[in-house]
Amino acid sequence: MEGFVATKLHEFEQGKISRRKLIETLTLAVTTLYAAEGAGAATPEGLKAALVNHISYTCPNFKQAGDWYSKVFNFDQVGLKDTEVTLPFGKKGEKPYNVTAKDVPLTFIICRTRDLNAPPANGQPRPRSQAVVNHIAYTIADYDRDKVLAELKRMGFDNPREDGEHSFHIADPFGYDVQISGINMT
Repeated sequence: MEGFVATKLHEFEQGKISRRKLIETLTLAVTTLYAAEGAGAATPEGLKAALVNHISYTCPNFKQAGDWYSKVFNFDQVGLKDTEVTLPFGKKGEKPYNVTAKDVPLTFIICRTRDLNAPPANGQPRPRSQAVVNHIAYTIADYDRDKVLAELKRMGFDNPREDGEHSFHIADPFGYDVQISGINMT
């Protein structure tokens, strides 16, 4: 509910909805919420994910990966350690894009270099994964197809794969599929 209210307030502040529409929408939402609670609505089982906290990316050379993601997406590199570096989405103190709540943390990538064959601490062999994350899509707030294509070519991506009007795919230094999308893609 808090996220919904924050979104509606943001829409009002941006002039996308009128004061009357804001009040009507919030009144209806609160009425619906309390009516459902009063009717003994069952609490859904399971966990409710609110956002992606971080992506842990293990690769042959974390420094090379960190430099590449910093260059392509203008990420800062923080928390450099012997085998990893952290790349936050945004700057310290900034709120994530289109979020008005003050307590939402920034998502981040951790680029790591690890021995993939090393057994876990308990000594049991590491099971072989039967699933992979096919690709990760990054949303560019001010996406302009022609500008994004020109910037990708400037960075040396001569033939990015186009995936519709609002998206391109490129490969990172280790061949991982990285999608660059506009807001209209989501």
